[in-house]
Amino acid sequence: MPQLTAGRLRRGLTEPLLPVAALALLAVASAALEATVLCWASVGAMAGYALSGSV
Repeated sequence: MPQLTAGRLRRGLTEPLLPVAALALLAVASAALEATVLCWASVGAMAGYALSGSV
């Protein structure tokens, strides 16, 4: 079984796919529940995350 080095582990944890996917699921779920404020808050969080240079 290959060992994870600190660099590989760090890259895996900082990959932008996980937070973006979580926020996208939150946006879709809140839109389905007609929670308009939560939907726009999650869309705004995705935009802020993208604009912050984290992606």
